[in-house]
Amino acid sequence: MGVRLLALARRTRRLPELAMGLNCLLAGSVGYALLLAAESLRLLPAPQDGWASFAGVASISAGAGCVALFSRRVFRRRAPGAGAALVLLAGWLALGVWGSWALHVERAGDGPGVWLGRWAPNLGLLAAYAWAGFEPFVYRVRLRRRARLGIGDPLVANRLLLWSGGTLAIASITLLHLAAQLAGHYELPPALVGPVSLLALAAAATQWLAFLPPRWYLRRLERAAPAPRVP
Repeated sequence: MGVRLLALARRTRRLPELAMGLNCLLAGSVGYALLLAAESLRLLPAPQDGWASFAGVASISAGAGCVALFSRRVFRRRAPGAGAALVLLAGWLALGVWGSWALHVERAGDGPGVWLGRWAPNLGLLAAYAWAGFEPFVYRVRLRRRARLGIGDPLVANRLLLWSGGTLAIASITLLHLAAQLAGHYELPPALVGPVSLLALAAAATQWLAFLPPRWYLRRLERAAPAPRVP
């Protein structure tokens, strides 16, 4: 999906497609795979595991920044508060990447870098994906009301619902990571790999249907769309 969105962005020259394509590749493919291999499955020896963890955190953080950029550009393009929130979130994610270097590559034992490396990435991801899930849900409620009056598009409303559900699934993954950290596990325990992977697959499936819906799915939605109410 990331490759197809980047190909679409190349044709349209538009930022939203580019941001989501980068998010899918950086966070969904590269970052998650590196963290899974280095921390949960222990497939890499030292010091390669530290470098892989750092690269994974950097990739996922960059992907979260892209999804926040998408939310701001699509839903809050003219809101100055949203622009400030995007800048603050990007700065916080950058601090998390810096902390990840101290934690995973330098293998420091304490200090502000270690604290940021442990807590800043997941807190930043939670903020980015919660925002990305909230905005389309609110807009979908508005479109749903308009569709009942015959002035809205039920297909767009459905795609917004799918996008909201997918991003909230990723936010749930981040909450699981934070819960594990509060329990003293700073790396994802193997017992949580299954639930996290299921949530990641659910997020991938809903985002695929939202951004690149197949024709059979669109036909099904068209048949199920309620008839507009005539006042």
